[in-house]
Amino acid sequence: MPTKKKKKKIKKSSTSKKQRRGLKNFDIGFIKNPYIEAAKVKDWDELEKFMSLHAAALGPAGVAYASVKFVMDNYNQMKICYECEDAVLDLIDATKKTKGGSVAIYNQYAAQGTGPLKNFILETQYACPRVVKTFQEHMTMFKDFTGLKRNKKKVPQFRDN
Repeated sequence: MPTKKKKKKIKKSSTSKKQRRGLKNFDIGFIKNPYIEAAKVKDWDELEKFMSLHAAALGPAGVAYASVKFVMDNYNQMKICYECEDAVLDLIDATKKTKGGSVAIYNQYAAQGTGPLKNFILETQYACPRVVKTFQEHMTMFKDFTGLKRNKKKVPQFRDN
């Protein structure tokens, strides 16, 4: 009767030779972390020095385009929260007074095109989302910005003693 030979298991280390080769080049790209350096910029002269070091390919038009793109991508935070704080507080107050909260306000606007959300849109040029859940997330972000966001409830089994 033939006997079977046991195969030896070859353990591979988590750091193979291919992975170790890439680690040699890690420090070549940036001497200092550009995000930390960007946080230290305080005036236009420092910004000009920073851009010449870290983003030399961008000219003034490229910097302007990138900043406008950032503002438009984060429109709710950058424009609405900072420039129209009274309108945000009015909308939050309306959600507290309305039975059903932000879902009821959204459904009223979607069905009839009226209500506190319509007033908010007229004041701030807010783009109403297509989904209720997105509107709820925006409301949470508005509440967090104004400091009115509710704290999470602590479950008894996870409480710190």
